[in-house]
Amino acid sequence: MHEASLVRSLLRQVGELLFEHEAEAVVTIRVEMGPLSGVERVLVELAFADLVESTECRGANLIVEEVPLSARCRDCAADFEIERFRFACSHCGSSRVQVTGGEEFRLLDVELKVPQESGSL
Repeated sequence: MHEASLVRSLLRQVGELLFEHEAEAVVTIRVEMGPLSGVERVLVELAFADLVESTECRGANLIVEEVPLSARCRDCAADFEIERFRFACSHCGSSRVQVTGGEEFRLLDVELKVPQESGSL
């Protein structure tokens, strides 16, 4: 299951952000994934639940945003979403299309809990 490897890498990256920003905790980790990312959402969520508590990110919530598969027609320049893996332009029917979205699995943002400044001015 390569999802576990991806989640380990994700948690390592977020852990570095935690220390870099001198935060107390990671609240939320938000990622996006597309249908051609080669990653199964359920397996990512299971791996995250299994691995997060043994890292400095323990207690964090994972939010997965699914990105639609999208393309641009090389003939008519129309942008469209690919449905049911039918790689043909929905406007002109051409099969000369370039995938423009839906291949990604990436970190979008991280919500960190930072210590409040104490003391008076």
